Amino acid sequence: MEELFTLHNLVTFLSLSGLEIVLGIDNVIFIAIIIYGIPKPRRNKVRIFGITLAIALRIIMLFGVSWVMTLVKPLFYFKDIEFTGRSLLLLAGGVFLVIKSATELYDMLSNPDDGAPVAPGRKKYDINKEYKIILQIIFVDLVLSFDSVIVAVGMVNNLYLIIPAILIAMVVMIVSAKAIGDFMHSNPSIKVLGLSFVLLIGVLLMLGGISIDIPKSYIYTAMFFSLIVEIANIRVRKIRKHRSDSLNPEIKDLV
Repeated sequence: MEELFTLHNLVTFLSLSGLEIVLGIDNVIFIAIIIYGIPKPRRNKVRIFGITLAIALRIIMLFGVSWVMTLVKPLFYFKDIEFTGRSLLLLAGGVFLVIKSATELYDMLSNPDDGAPVAPGRKKYDINKEYKIILQIIFVDLVLSFDSVIVAVGMVNNLYLIIPAILIAMVVMIVSAKAIGDFMHSNPSIKVLGLSFVLLIGVLLMLGGISIDIPKSYIYTAMFFSLIVEIANIRVRKIRKHRSDSLNPEIKDLV
């Protein structure tokens, strides 16, 4: 046990915690987007459930890591492309994320006012929709947790370091998820950016399923840069609107 408390393990633990937080971003964004169809009072419960489930799946996979590693063994070949249990899972998850994000983007473009507050009692809540959303969260968590576990085990084969790092990532995700979700839905352009991110993650998963591995860091870097630019645009629009509103009374006085 004393061997755990070393400088090397501390650096590894901090690095792994940061990596798990980064790898959890796609989960947080997907959950933030998909739960918007749930009434506001119930969103927080589903959000916490989704993130907790994602972390629980990672921990369960860690204890069954020997089984997880069997999924990287070849099952069959097609035109010199190797297919494993992992690649089939990535393909299925990638197709789902691409279809889901593309559908959400289409809905935003065709129904720009969709998602606006509805007067109480106007529409009966469909609990089955919530169950479907939960099932989608479970499936996406499973797909996205798979590579997270492989990366964690590849960095350090020590559950005493990996599990606390994953739990820290869970706390950070739960604390930040509501703020991220609210910010996305109050700014449609940020929601479009989030959907684009999910779409790209889906494409990466599909490519990974046919043995074309592209580092996610490329997508994270591009999306982070796009996010900074869009936040600057939102700030500029607010400043212009504020100036316009402040000038309007003066214009009315001159008329």
